[in-house]
Amino acid sequence: MNGRERTRLRKARENGYLNACCGLNRALVHAYGLWCWRLKIPMVWVERRTRYSRYARVQLEMFTSANRLAAEGQALIKAICAPGNAATWTRVSPHTACWDRVAMRNATELAHAVFRAAIRPQNYEKNEDRVDSMLALRSCA
Repeated sequence: MNGRERTRLRKARENGYLNACCGLNRALVHAYGLWCWRLKIPMVWVERRTRYSRYARVQLEMFTSANRLAAEGQALIKAICAPGNAATWTRVSPHTACWDRVAMRNATELAHAVFRAAIRPQNYEKNEDRVDSMLALRSCA
């Protein structure tokens, strides 16, 4: 990784979200995902929709933690960015959330708010389905 990518990763660790608005960002997102998985925290990152787009995509993944969004958390995540037509560009499930058309100037604020909401204890619950399936696999082996 070059110096700019290392700086982006350092800032991501400080802020709680990755600003991956650079070209060829897959390796950067992968490295940040491994770090989030190691710490068991949700992964939030911002990327451009296309190379020269004025809009960004903000994504939340709960797969890096052992938790999923509870119903209250999903409602809060949907309400964070729902002015007018923005609700049509928002997809939320217990494990992921994606805001597809966010103005670049607002994307980092949204990413920060999403990360803070995702780590709030009343907004997530343990992912028992994953734990139960792993226990069932171990008992069969």
